[in-house]
Amino acid sequence: MTDRERGTAASARSTSPHSGLRRATTERAILDELAAEFGPLTRAELSRRTGISPPAISEAVRRLEVDAVLVPVGPRSGVPGAVATLYDLAPGAGVVIAVEINRRVVRTAVADLAGRRLEHLDHDPPDDGIVAPRLDDVLATVGGRWSAEGRPVRSVAVSIANPVDPATGRVVELRESAFPAGVVGVDDVRGVDRSMVVLDNDVNFAALAERDHGAAVGAATFAYLYVGERHSVGLGLVLDGVLIRGARGLAGEIGYLPLGEGTGRFRFGEAMAAHGLTPPADAPDDAPEAAGDDPALAAAGRTLGEAAVAVCATVDPALLVLGGPVGLTPGLRPHVEATVAELAPRPVPVVAGALGETAPLWGALAEARHRAWEGLLSGRR
Repeated sequence: MTDRERGTAASARSTSPHSGLRRATTERAILDELAAEFGPLTRAELSRRTGISPPAISEAVRRLEVDAVLVPVGPRSGVPGAVATLYDLAPGAGVVIAVEINRRVVRTAVADLAGRRLEHLDHDPPDDGIVAPRLDDVLATVGGRWSAEGRPVRSVAVSIANPVDPATGRVVELRESAFPAGVVGVDDVRGVDRSMVVLDNDVNFAALAERDHGAAVGAATFAYLYVGERHSVGLGLVLDGVLIRGARGLAGEIGYLPLGEGTGRFRFGEAMAAHGLTPPADAPDDAPEAAGDDPALAAAGRTLGEAAVAVCATVDPALLVLGGPVGLTPGLRPHVEATVAELAPRPVPVVAGALGETAPLWGALAEARHRAWEGLLSGRR
């Protein structure tokens, strides 16, 4: 075999599907370790953590550095032996943005692709509930600032207080909605590839956040009961670790449960609103949960508990999580728990959400980061 023939054969081997898969697997392992560590690592540390040979790690780091995915950030200090270079995600790998829109506020959060939070801001709510222009303004301001710093926006997740059709990525208009946002969809997010945009209901995002980082960690099947102002109620349902959205995104619209008196179709939502509960002003995180003698809390807890019993009888959750600005009112949870204990087929624990009112924002940020991360990794194949 001539030298040329040997070179051609070697080139064919290096570009075989198997070698490409090995390269992609090694690069993914490196990036996943950096994300899990929340900080830079040396090549030797990456090799030990992944179990991949030092030469393969070094070659993969070189490729990622050439492609501006990784960047050296300095030497590892305070350890014996030869000086080792630390590597981290390059700023040019970009950022992800989460936007939470409701009747009272627009919240934004920014993170890098490893999941490190960089910014969290509150903005004025939309005028007259018209969402699309406000969303455009906020994203242009926040995304433009980070792009100007050389950190382009790779993915955007938008949390909105309305159901979203998973097939179309657009809001489903319901005339009983406490937040009539109009029709808004993933196409209204400009400057980002449509495949990198996620739009979903706020209660769904909150349930995902509690599943991954909050009160429902370790519970494969649970229900997240959201109670907001007026008749804003909702359910996030996770079965065997999977969020259930339904055929048109209407799973969890428990405001339509026909509980109690009334002739309309939105009985449960109206029943909760009739109790007149409002978010407690400046309630401390460690406020006592004793039920007390407040008749409004007792009545609201009973109503919410009856809806929770309907959920328990239907899907048999391992856990019920209360959330939302009204759902987290001190003293409400014991009444819900007592009603569930009295009426449900079996006892089901009732706990308060661990992530507070901003749970939808953190769920959206995690989904944006996941979408961008998968896009980055798929682009390396």
